[in-house]
Amino acid sequence: MAEFAKDIEAPASRDSAWEPKLLGFKDLKLLRLCMQCGTCSGSCGVAPLADYTPRMIVNLVARGDVKLALQSKMIFLCTNCLACTTRCPKGIPVADLMMKLRNLSIAAGIADLEDRASAEEFVKNVLKRGRVYEPEMMIRYAMRTSPLSLLSMRAAALSLFKHGKLGLPAKSMTSLEDLKRKFKEGG
Repeated sequence: MAEFAKDIEAPASRDSAWEPKLLGFKDLKLLRLCMQCGTCSGSCGVAPLADYTPRMIVNLVARGDVKLALQSKMIFLCTNCLACTTRCPKGIPVADLMMKLRNLSIAAGIADLEDRASAEEFVKNVLKRGRVYEPEMMIRYAMRTSPLSLLSMRAAALSLFKHGKLGLPAKSMTSLEDLKRKFKEGG
């Protein structure tokens, strides 16, 4: 496990070249209202695994250091559970920001192969089924990044199956056409 994210010490220089790309994020001005209370980071289940916490990502983007935010592992670790957004006292849509940064990182070629493959397989899986079916997504991800890693997953998969935790994918609760339209609208 990675060491818990450290505070950002040096002030960032404003990287205005990224701002036009972020203008599609409707709440860019709202980010500058962040009071850095840390509620988003305290609510985040993956923050201890990240290089920067959600609070730090909001701070980086608000200060204009978008390039550093685009290089962060946090934007790819984010599960989009919305705990950060729901609990933010200023109403900042932190999870939306993470998704926008993830998409920009992939589009700009900043994301590494593993992060890109993970995000792409997630989207493909949701578009195919209407929701995530983790076993299929993980198999496809492993086939793209490290096929031999599937061998190490056998024991865990068998144990999950024996305990009824690994079964057939659930039926979609959303129209796939509606979901595809939403993905296209969201970039």
